[in-house]
Amino acid sequence: MTNGNSPTKSTKSIAQSELSKPEKELRRAIHIAIKEVTEDLSGDYQFNTAVSELMKLSNALSDFPVKGSPVYTEGIVTLLKLLAPLAPHIAEELWQKLGNHQSIHHQPWPQLDEAALVVEEITLVIQVMGKTRGTIQVPANLDKQELEQSARESEVAQRYLEGKPIKKAIVVPNKLVNFVV
Repeated sequence: MTNGNSPTKSTKSIAQSELSKPEKELRRAIHIAIKEVTEDLSGDYQFNTAVSELMKLSNALSDFPVKGSPVYTEGIVTLLKLLAPLAPHIAEELWQKLGNHQSIHHQPWPQLDEAALVVEEITLVIQVMGKTRGTIQVPANLDKQELEQSARESEVAQRYLEGKPIKKAIVVPNKLVNFVV
């Protein structure tokens, strides 16, 4: 990270499949921040929401367990580049503290990696008669029937539906399954 021209190795060379679950989540947070801050600073300036996105990224970085990971490094570099238009002096000083000799303001804007935004797993809420009874983790690409089947087979649903006939199942894709008994 001491080269002024190339502060970090790109994680684009690392396949998403090679990343751990926490690394995928952090990488997703990084690229959400790139997307949102870029939109906020283009055209109609939305400084408050840009700062909010930077805070979310900062929190995700603080919570990340492996500080030596290339994804963590990508996050720090991205955070500083996104911060530079809003707080140029502190961003420059932090950039120099990382060992970079060329100004942060001469660095290219972070590029969005759409693949990093893809969610592989979702939290599905399970309701019985409109009351939330629990959640389960399921693959994000399931259709309505598969979501309903996963919910029916879960321990949460089994506990609350035991011995009760299901009259109707309401499935809201990627959000919830509500069983009416």
